[in-house]
Amino acid sequence: MQLTRPRQVMILLFLTAITLLLLIIQPAEEPALRSLAPSPVLVNPASRTDLYPQELVSGHLQPVRRAWLRFEVDGRVADRQAEPGQSVTLGDVLLALDDQDYQDALIQAQAEWRQAEEDLQRDRSLLKLAERSRTLQEEEVSRLNSLGERSLASKTRLGDAQALLAQRLSEEARLHASVNMGPQRLAARKAAMDRAQRNLDRTTLKAPFAGRINQVQLDVGDYASRNQQALELISDQLDFYAQVRGPVARALKLEQSVTVRVGGRPFAATVAAVQPDPDPSTFTHAIRLRMPESETRSGVLAVVQLPLQHLRNALVVPSTAILLEEGGAFVFRVEGEHLQRVAVQLGRRVDQQQVIVSGIDAGEQVVVRDVAALADGQVVVSEALQPEQQEE
Repeated sequence: MQLTRPRQVMILLFLTAITLLLLIIQPAEEPALRSLAPSPVLVNPASRTDLYPQELVSGHLQPVRRAWLRFEVDGRVADRQAEPGQSVTLGDVLLALDDQDYQDALIQAQAEWRQAEEDLQRDRSLLKLAERSRTLQEEEVSRLNSLGERSLASKTRLGDAQALLAQRLSEEARLHASVNMGPQRLAARKAAMDRAQRNLDRTTLKAPFAGRINQVQLDVGDYASRNQQALELISDQLDFYAQVRGPVARALKLEQSVTVRVGGRPFAATVAAVQPDPDPSTFTHAIRLRMPESETRSGVLAVVQLPLQHLRNALVVPSTAILLEEGGAFVFRVEGEHLQRVAVQLGRRVDQQQVIVSGIDAGEQVVVRDVAALADGQVVVSEALQPEQQEE
């Protein structure tokens, strides 16, 4: 659309008026930038101290001893005297099999052993008689030898006497062998008898230690196979069981005293076992702490404060002084009225104190609060951290 000449004049006058107005209202001089007031910060010197760190570990209570009892012979269950939760003492009968076949086997083995013992005594007596008979026959042969040169009859009798002597020697040799082998035969029969006695004893399942019945898998009339799980027995005394990191395991010693808390109640416990080689899948170490006999709640959760290795003369700052940023750790060190952001290497954190491995030295003033809002080179006013503020 084409503007008319009067309209063009009006637009030109309007633009001229706006230009004159901007020239009139422009400021006389440019405003000066005012510097910000220094920010107040709480500072505290980095210091060296001895630290005694601890680690809170969770675990559970479990019986010191747990055993699945099994019959070592086959048979049908004839008696059951155990129920879950029942307390038993060492040697109590828990389950029993029908033992008639095993009694018969023992009677047979005993008879065979007595027979072997009597056979040995008989052979020893016969051997003495055979030795005496052989001696007499040797004397007869010697006498006939002296007469053999003078008569034909004496020579005939000499031949018969020599044949009888050979027979006596053969019998004596047989009895010698039987007597010599007698102890081995007797030992074999004795072993068979003892084995039969053990098998008879194995038809009764007895408690190997005092404790409580946890599970019973067999009832009267059931057929029990050899090595089949029959009954689970657990001890009354408990252990605290947990998995811990390598530094915690290395700091523990056997028989060391620790305090375990169960439901908020403290119990004095001792270190009973520490696994030296970690689990290959979790790289943790199993530990067991022996609980006092007064604690009997198996399976409940518990916690314990375990001491770690002491840190001697460690350089520390409050944990609130650490700024984690850009994948690194920093602190703000006060240099006169300005802040300097310093990269540091962190060690272990113990409660509210952070160990510094490198980056600053003892005595240097560092900001201990609200470090996320600070910047490198910022002007600040330092205020010393008071003891009551440290406890907050």
